[in-house]
Amino acid sequence: MDTHTSAGILSNVVYISRLLTSGGVAPAGACTDGATMAVPYGAVYVFWASKR
Repeated sequence: MDTHTSAGILSNVVYISRLLTSGGVAPAGACTDGATMAVPYGAVYVFWASKR
């Protein structure tokens, strides 16, 4: 397990679950070095935090 040190709002998060994903299909065609392309994607994220 990776460890982290921070003091932000997510500092107590120990696991993240990605649920109900949709979209995210890779674009057609070849990749070009350095190019970016937006791909519609959706998901519900659940953040599991340790007790304080």
